[in-house]
Amino acid sequence: MRKIGIPVLKAKSDRENVTHPPNFFYLTSQVYLCMDYMRIFGYIFYRYLWIVFNTLLAYFYRFRRTKHVSGAERIPNDRPVLLCSNHPNAFMDALMLGSSIRRRTWFLARSDVFRKKALANFLSFIGIVPIYRLQEGAENLAKNDETFDRCTQMLKENKAIMVFSEGLCIQERRLRKLKKGTARIAFTAEEKNDFKLNLTIVPVGMNYSATPWKFRKPLYISIGEPFAVNEYEKIYRTDKARAMNLFTRDLEKRMKQQLVVIENPENDNLVAQLEELFLKDWAEEEYRDPKNQNETHHVSKEIAHFVNEVSNRENSRLVSLREKTAGYFSWLEKTRTRDWAVKKKADGKLKMSNVILNWLFFILVSPIWIFGVVTNYIPYKIPYLIAQKIVKQIEWHASVNGTIGVFLWQFYWLGQSLAVALIFRNWYILGAFMLLVPITGMFAQGIWVMMKRTSGQAKLLRAEKKQGRVMDEMMKRRTEIVNEAIDLKAKYRLVE
Repeated sequence: MRKIGIPVLKAKSDRENVTHPPNFFYLTSQVYLCMDYMRIFGYIFYRYLWIVFNTLLAYFYRFRRTKHVSGAERIPNDRPVLLCSNHPNAFMDALMLGSSIRRRTWFLARSDVFRKKALANFLSFIGIVPIYRLQEGAENLAKNDETFDRCTQMLKENKAIMVFSEGLCIQERRLRKLKKGTARIAFTAEEKNDFKLNLTIVPVGMNYSATPWKFRKPLYISIGEPFAVNEYEKIYRTDKARAMNLFTRDLEKRMKQQLVVIENPENDNLVAQLEELFLKDWAEEEYRDPKNQNETHHVSKEIAHFVNEVSNRENSRLVSLREKTAGYFSWLEKTRTRDWAVKKKADGKLKMSNVILNWLFFILVSPIWIFGVVTNYIPYKIPYLIAQKIVKQIEWHASVNGTIGVFLWQFYWLGQSLAVALIFRNWYILGAFMLLVPITGMFAQGIWVMMKRTSGQAKLLRAEKKQGRVMDEMMKRRTEIVNEAIDLKAKYRLVE
């Protein structure tokens, strides 16, 4: 028989060698604690990106939330939201919109950017969800069910998701026919929650200039009036296809209202040229601030509107205007000058004395300019060269250039600051250097623009001496273009 005895307490050294089975509740608590830390870190990292993009990328696009975003207050904070936007500029659209609103936003992105595991993990970590398109293979479309389920869960958690409802990225100033993916996400989420989710749709318009890949071009974000998905509940319960079609049609109409829409691609250059000719003057005539995109956006819409109307009703007249404008801008390109200089000459404000004064000012501030260039030029130029080399589609140029520049500038700034700290070992010098680098960088860029304008004025004055007759002819043509555009604007006035 087995002998039963009183258990003897082992020595401490023996007890330390005993392997105990893992405690399930302890392990579970550690997993949840780790998840909490990841959520906290994710939130901090998202806010870091929000601040960085809101400052550095905003400088890339000459963008300020107070002057270049309208309707941000329309985005509710107490319910799930789908932000539905056009998509002209790759992931720059997501970065600029996400950094323009206070509410944290998750994004849907095409699945091919998730091919590399490290990048896929990073994108998932910062809140980007893959969406599968036919272009990535028909066999992958079934994976969208998982994406839609994830979106439903996120919306149930009261989150905001940004959707590019066109389903493709093309750099143009018009809205493509919307895909049904947005409707599917919206109605799937509401249906699974018995239409009690109170999901809100917010139409968004990303309005770039005609050349959004270029540095310091303007951007205007227009956020429209929200509407609820449950408005379509009765129709959806009887006819799902009709409800989704009505929803898509209404969303498309609301998104168009936020955009400058040029219906005919042949008129893209004409609208851009007319904007260069009239945007500032017409804004001032209407007592609008020409540097405030909230106000000049209306002028751009007016120009696009009368071009669209004339194209549909008096196309021969538009063709004539397009030919005159193209000829005038072709001459500007040959003389390497800009319309504002010609206008200045026509108003009698273009003088050689101004050119000389600008050069004297440049010589005076050249030490500051040189410091700003030396400490900022590398993170400005290298990302541009990388984008030029690796980007095949123009839609990706600004995204690659801007995002590489944002992070490279920070590393370059910190590296220079570290070198200054090691060399001088003085907190005051280090602080002054770290502050002066961005300030003088912006100053140097402003001086560069001023000198380019000065150079344009000098070239125009030289052209006047060498080609006086040609210049008179071009100024006459400009007057004809101005009169024609004013007449068309009055005839086909935009009514909103």
